[in-house]
Amino acid sequence: MDNLKKIAMWTGIILTGLCGVMLLGGGKVMSGTLLIATAFIMVLPVRRPKVPRWARIGLICAVFGVVIWNISTTDLPNPSNGMAMSCDNEHADTYTSTGFKFLDQVTYIFSDFLSQAAPS
Repeated sequence: MDNLKKIAMWTGIILTGLCGVMLLGGGKVMSGTLLIATAFIMVLPVRRPKVPRWARIGLICAVFGVVIWNISTTDLPNPSNGMAMSCDNEHADTYTSTGFKFLDQVTYIFSDFLSQAAPS
């Protein structure tokens, strides 16, 4: 059971850091920075905590709340002007609407990240 807890903890830390990198590349600098800083804070040893465990968990939940709020403020492109997109917004070519606004915003940010990471 101890190994399972360690695997789950490290998986959460790695996924948090990777989501931070993806958000940084997708243009959400504040959210990406917060998630990367949270991943580093989660790595800190818990042996002699100066802050109680419930406070650390509350801080992590607050950071994730701010990140979710920041993602929800993403403006989606208007689907009616599909062919009239500018050259600087080429990541919108890969964007397709699913009908769920938050999922659409996340996939839009991810497609922006992929267009930034693609070789030119």
